[in-house]
Amino acid sequence: MKRNSCLLVVLLAMSTAVSCTKVQARMEIKQGNDFYLQEDYKQALVHYESARKSDGSFPDLDRLIGYCNIGLYKPGDEGAENEQYADRAIKELQVYLSKRKEDEGAREALVNLFLNADRTSQAIDFFREHLKETPNDIDAVRSIATLYARQGDFKESMNWYEKITLLDNRNPEAFYIFGVVLYEKVSKDPPFETEDRLEIINRGHKALDRAILLRDDYFEALVYQNLLYREEAKLAMTAEDHEALMAQANVFRNRALAISKTRQAESGEAVDTPEESTAEGEETDGDKPAEADASETAGEEG
Repeated sequence: MKRNSCLLVVLLAMSTAVSCTKVQARMEIKQGNDFYLQEDYKQALVHYESARKSDGSFPDLDRLIGYCNIGLYKPGDEGAENEQYADRAIKELQVYLSKRKEDEGAREALVNLFLNADRTSQAIDFFREHLKETPNDIDAVRSIATLYARQGDFKESMNWYEKITLLDNRNPEAFYIFGVVLYEKVSKDPPFETEDRLEIINRGHKALDRAILLRDDYFEALVYQNLLYREEAKLAMTAEDHEALMAQANVFRNRALAISKTRQAESGEAVDTPEESTAEGEETDGDKPAEADASETAGEEG
């Protein structure tokens, strides 16, 4: 009987001690929150870390400590201490998200930190790891495509944009975005080889065709298909091919203009829109076939 009484006393003492540490941790967290709201992240961090020492069972402490380090981090500062803030924030938020996968706010904060700290590769790795558990997360796939584009890795970026069209194959916007990205590449930063340009253009045509098939009045997709044919016309080797490609461009231009006019009539407006001007896309000297450009240059040199 005496032994049981002693055991009970010990258990009560332990329970009291545990309760005290939890109360102490909560008090530290409250004080940390007050400093955090005042944007005094260093003092907030002191209290959050003290709370963790008292009772590390609060999962939000990982997030709070991570946020403090984000607050202390200064983008563009390459000093060792500043880089440590980024490292610590990334580590804490990754631990937190392993427990609270559904916290979109924390995930967004981590991704923004990756970008602000120029940790693009780490961001890609993070999303790739995330996709192992949720392979159909279109937002994660889109993020990876964007991140590869930021790295300048066009090939990988295109592969991931194309993956979006496979995951979301009934959504015309997925194909439209893929087509626009391909157009932007070939019009603003084209590869040197004509064959490579044509490959990008053909992929763009297929994507935009699919977008238009899914939504036949897709004005924006029609505009970009028109523009993409004009890019292809620049690579034509004969006047006949150039003329045929420009005629095809005009088909899409005219369809886009017809939709624009119908919408204006329905809304009672008669003002040209920027999109309509783009759709008109009149031929310029740059739209001449490659053969014509070459012959003109030769004539000037002669």
